[in-house]
Amino acid sequence: MNKSDQKAARVRKKPELLAPAGSLEKCAIAFLYGADAVYVGGKNYSLRAHTRNLNREELAAACYLAHRLDKKIYMTVNVFARESDLDSLPAFLRYLQDIAVDGIILSDPGVMLLAKQWAPTIPIHLSTQCNTTNSLSALFWQQQGVHRINLAREISFDELRAIRNASSIALEVFIHGALCMAYSGRCLLSAVLNRRSSNRGLCTQPCRWSYQLLEEKRPGEYFPIVEDFRGSYILNSRDLCLMEHLGELMALGIDAFKVEGRMKGALYLASVLRSYRQAIDRHWEHPGQFQVEEHWQNDLQRVSHRPYTSGLLFDDGEPTQELSTSAPYIRSHTLAGLVRALPVEIQGQMEIDHSVAGHWIVIESRSRLRPGMELEFLHPDGSGSTHMLTQFFDLQGKPLPVAHPNTWIQFPIPFKTVPLQVIRTACT
Repeated sequence: MNKSDQKAARVRKKPELLAPAGSLEKCAIAFLYGADAVYVGGKNYSLRAHTRNLNREELAAACYLAHRLDKKIYMTVNVFARESDLDSLPAFLRYLQDIAVDGIILSDPGVMLLAKQWAPTIPIHLSTQCNTTNSLSALFWQQQGVHRINLAREISFDELRAIRNASSIALEVFIHGALCMAYSGRCLLSAVLNRRSSNRGLCTQPCRWSYQLLEEKRPGEYFPIVEDFRGSYILNSRDLCLMEHLGELMALGIDAFKVEGRMKGALYLASVLRSYRQAIDRHWEHPGQFQVEEHWQNDLQRVSHRPYTSGLLFDDGEPTQELSTSAPYIRSHTLAGLVRALPVEIQGQMEIDHSVAGHWIVIESRSRLRPGMELEFLHPDGSGSTHMLTQFFDLQGKPLPVAHPNTWIQFPIPFKTVPLQVIRTACT
């Protein structure tokens, strides 16, 4: 296929919105809020060992859920494998084929050999850890049987355009989430300082720590580098946000937009995904009239995040734009709770005052809730409904003065909700 044929074949192909999911519940939330696909990790072989991840039964359930919704699920097996991993990997890869995951994300050539042998029908997706930065590398991996490449985050937009124009392989780029100050995440800081290797999924994020300069002949005298009143953060990366550049990326014909964050919570998933879902759909329907909506940006600002940057893909000429000189996350809102659907046998035991108007709902609180708090229900279509808490009850109908995290409560509201709907409230 020549370059003109490649370009024609990519015309008007809607990009996939790929979401992180650190648990089975987060898979369902991601799908609810617009993800076309999710990527998950198992209990081993993933670069997010600190998150909950999914056991084998949950992986099978996630695959069933995804396929029932006509969605996809990709499995991260992107650990840099050691000799001790090689004996147990074949059985795990064979299991992934048995449950029909839609792709295996990997970075190790040895793992690729095993995947071809033990899961030959599953497409291989190349992790950003492989640092693919040019079209010849993309061609090499395509010749090895790779189906999709997640390109290195260090490339520029001009380089991305050149790779897209010269390549027929499916390309994926990160559009949102945390960045790593090391080259495509290949960092040794955690391994050296804590004996916890980031390349084994155990990063303790020493890049987020405060550092000061000490001259060897002046013991006890600490010199600031770039600091605020909390200390210095010379390795502290900002968070990626490419909402403003979404139209440019879609015009290139990128196959998948990836959101980072398998360790992030439900509020992050709902807010980020519904914003990008709305933006992708709007550009797809009216590319010539596309403009970033204020409420999309508001959603992105209301999740816990570091100051945003467009990263190296859209370099604005400022050499330190990727660094943040402060440690704390920006956090204006928090997760108030999730709407829950109760099993039928429990519903029969609940006492509901039907004389009170409204739709009675059950939520699982994730923050401390009390009367007088304003709750915002995030609808998957991008809209929101607010409700002022006045009185709420436990599942037996007893009024409660306060709901602590993980408490299930019920109360009426004047609008409809859906199970797993995310509720946020302003931080106090």
